[in-house]
Amino acid sequence: MAKISLLSPIGEEAPTQPGVMPLPDPRECKIAFLFNGHVSVLPFWEHLRDFVIEKCEPMEIIEFTKPNTFAPAPGSEITRLSEADLAIVGVCA
Repeated sequence: MAKISLLSPIGEEAPTQPGVMPLPDPRECKIAFLFNGHVSVLPFWEHLRDFVIEKCEPMEIIEFTKPNTFAPAPGSEITRLSEADLAIVGVCA
């Protein structure tokens, strides 16, 4: 007969590493949005973008919507978006 072991799914919380910094306050910072442009999530993306802008009140917004949903974003755009303090990257972007 096979032996069955039951293990508790409740574990201990992993310790945090010293030096790991929490995210800075995103209010009044530069925010980047990278979206894949897929029509199935367009309404969600627009609501998410509007919500983030309303709550964070960014001093600058950098946006890029990929012209081809399935192709990677151009390196030049990634470089431009990396200048932001906070980047919101959409589905498969």
